[in-house]
Amino acid sequence: MRKETDYIYGIPKFNKKSTLENTKEMLGRLGVAGMDVRIIHVAGTNGKGSVCAYLGSMLREEGFHVGVFTSPHLVVLNERISIDGEPVSDEMFEAAFGKVKKISCEMMDDGFLHPSFFEFLFGMAMLIFSKQKLDYIILETGLGGRLDATNVFDFPAVTVITSISLDHMDILGDTIEEIAGEKAGIIKRNVPVVYDARDERVNKIIERVAKEHRSAMCRLKEQDITVIHTSDKKIDFSLNNSYYDNVCFSIETCALYQVYNATLALNVMAVLGFSDIDILRKGLSKMNWAGRMQHIRPGFVIDGAHNDDGIRMFLNSVECDATGKTLIFSCVKDKHYESVIKEICNAHIFNNFILTPLADPRGLDIHRMRECFKNNNVDNVFLSRDSTEACKTALLHLEKGQKVYAVGSLYLVGEILEWHNQYKEDNNDKF
Repeated sequence: MRKETDYIYGIPKFNKKSTLENTKEMLGRLGVAGMDVRIIHVAGTNGKGSVCAYLGSMLREEGFHVGVFTSPHLVVLNERISIDGEPVSDEMFEAAFGKVKKISCEMMDDGFLHPSFFEFLFGMAMLIFSKQKLDYIILETGLGGRLDATNVFDFPAVTVITSISLDHMDILGDTIEEIAGEKAGIIKRNVPVVYDARDERVNKIIERVAKEHRSAMCRLKEQDITVIHTSDKKIDFSLNNSYYDNVCFSIETCALYQVYNATLALNVMAVLGFSDIDILRKGLSKMNWAGRMQHIRPGFVIDGAHNDDGIRMFLNSVECDATGKTLIFSCVKDKHYESVIKEICNAHIFNNFILTPLADPRGLDIHRMRECFKNNNVDNVFLSRDSTEACKTALLHLEKGQKVYAVGSLYLVGEILEWHNQYKEDNNDKF
């Protein structure tokens, strides 16, 4: 698939356009504009992918065939398009690529813009989904909501908005309220919206937009959830709201933030009319979402947190672990990396830090990273040439009884997963 992936990676991430007409034109020419399938549309800053994964798992447990379009991928592009929990095959990917590329060229001949990187993959996903007998399609927005390529369907079954924080401010706005307004752009008339209402600033914006659209609201509130028990592999919690009367659930993770994502997904299932608690429990327990507090081997955990709120949630999950800890860290230069590094240093959780550059050109210079750590009075910092060397160093810390965590960028998570897969193969490692 080298030529296909090279072509897609060569497409600009964004094309300048003020409407979604380009995307609608593409879907129309692909013949997938009016698919007869229930769509769940998910926006937000943090947790979108996890909510999609929980929903997909529970819907599959209910016996439905489910397609999911999400981003970004960690290792291969196929991960963005899945059917019944599995990434699509190379053959399906290549066939869809050929059709979308042909349509894209025809659109340009007729005066339309070539689809952006994200739109191109979205077109491929919808084309693949149209050839399957799916009951549900779950769509994760790429950026924002109002102008996102996925926001082209007028009658989804339900819209979902996860937690919102300051991210992509150069595109979405400088305040939480402005960003919430962009995310709320997925709300549709008379379509219920399930959302995270723990931030009152966000709550006010979404409530106003939902009322304008006469959309029923299902709010996630802090007081709805009680965490009963946590371990390094499992969290038990109870849910008490208008749909669940102190019902207990378990999720297979050590990430406390996943309790909120699981609850959002449970609320969506209730809004859709699903009420068999045993099936919902089984679906939750089977959810697998790579790169989110994922144990890749005993004592080695990777997480994709990369903005201020995500890092705070990551630290909240890690701080209860009394074991000595080493952190592998890297980040991209167009994020608020200084505040992220400050959050990490001020937590005083980690004994050692291993900094690594990213292979991606967006990666922050490693010496600038080290400077930021020193500015926060942290000196126990090791520099590595790349993520492979960082992981090899981390294994030495594991042997000394330290736990190892990696955080700061989904690019870093993807690189470590590639290393881990190769390490298992080279060492006949079954873990």
